Amino acid sequence: MPRPVRVWPITRSSPPPRSARSFNGIGTMFKGFTRLDRDRRRFATLWFCVIGLPVLPLDRYYLGAGLHRLPTTMEQARTGISRYEVAGTARLHAGEILRTYLGGWLPPAAVVLGLLALLSRADDLPLWLTIGAVAVVPLASIIGGLMVLDYYGAHWAPLREVHWVQEPRPGQAPADGFGGPDDEYFFR
Repeated sequence: MPRPVRVWPITRSSPPPRSARSFNGIGTMFKGFTRLDRDRRRFATLWFCVIGLPVLPLDRYYLGAGLHRLPTTMEQARTGISRYEVAGTARLHAGEILRTYLGGWLPPAAVVLGLLALLSRADDLPLWLTIGAVAVVPLASIIGGLMVLDYYGAHWAPLREVHWVQEPRPGQAPADGFGGPDDEYFFR
């Protein structure tokens, strides 16, 4: 069993968490979700994304289950509407970052390379087979990828145990504004 993850609770004195906002696939998105724990919460990393592909990990949060609503305006439909209860923050996790990069970049690269290989041989194949493959390969890849992602989230995604931490996050001033060797949190 992996070590418990240190989580700093969100309080009134802590800086507000960054929000996940994107427009046409460019912006910040939650990726790299772990499985839901017994409290119906999970970890996710907030990423800066371009065309939905992860580029830069920003923060890691301990989130309550997503509350999804149908978009009511065109602006909401373009920008997304998932809402999460942010319970705490945690340090970025190298394994989750690597899995998110691999899961975000390898499937599109495989589809593009597969289509390029197919199109390079298009002169040798019948037209119906070339057109059918160009239409079927991306669609089958998307459907297969969604099925694998769903199965991964339910069965293979890591389940992390939470350890709530009361002292300030490293590099952050304590809530009382003071800090030094006499403070209790310094010696932990």
